[in-house]
Amino acid sequence: MNADQILKILKTINSAYSRFDVTDDRIALWGDMLKDMDFNKVMHRLKTHIKDKPFPPSISEISVYETPKNEFLEKYRRWQLEGAERIAKQRRDERGQSEQPRSDK
Repeated sequence: MNADQILKILKTINSAYSRFDVTDDRIALWGDMLKDMDFNKVMHRLKTHIKDKPFPPSISEISVYETPKNEFLEKYRRWQLEGAERIAKQRRDERGQSEQPRSDK
């Protein structure tokens, strides 16, 4: 979220709740807390809050945290493929060695 979007969030809260003042300290704090969040998702939560609650939201009430991507399944599938390729190569190599004529001395 950029500075303009954070200011829009704060102005929306101020418009809905007359006792919520937009101060420099509040802009700095909310900006630091909201900077890594998606603007549209936070605004959606804010609008829902405004419809349901008579008091201004805290940061935690409108925060939206992204779920970290779980890359384990992708890694697991890659390991399976690499393992299958390694086994197939090993079997080809073993077959190639057994087909070669032996030299008896």
